[in-house]
Amino acid sequence: MNATHWRIAELKHHTADIVWLDAEGARRAYDLVRLHDSKTHLGLDLNTVASIERLAFGNDVEIATRWLRTRMPATQQVVVVFGEDESFLCNSVFLVENWSDIFIPARDDAMVYSNDTPLILFYCHENAFEVGQRIVFD
Repeated sequence: MNATHWRIAELKHHTADIVWLDAEGARRAYDLVRLHDSKTHLGLDLNTVASIERLAFGNDVEIATRWLRTRMPATQQVVVVFGEDESFLCNSVFLVENWSDIFIPARDDAMVYSNDTPLILFYCHENAFEVGQRIVFD
């Protein structure tokens, strides 16, 4: 990813905890999440994701954080995907504790996945999360 990208500057205070993917890695991550992104509504695709749980949390960051803690794998590396050229790696614990600083309501939709488990997470700019298990997982 280009070091001058606005999102890198916006999240520079997390430099010690995130690693931005290069252009090829970001494109691969984007292609993967597109397989699990619904084409009919904001959220996960019922055809490619099982066991979907949804939380609409309004402005209650504490409730959303508690909900995420029970659903994200502990101390596992995850990939956060904002778009085809905006993706980074981080630890799942870091993401759970800092998601409200990383995702911006009314602006961001993002997806998060694990390379080690079938976990996939969707963050909706309308203050909602969906989490599920990718049906096809290599």
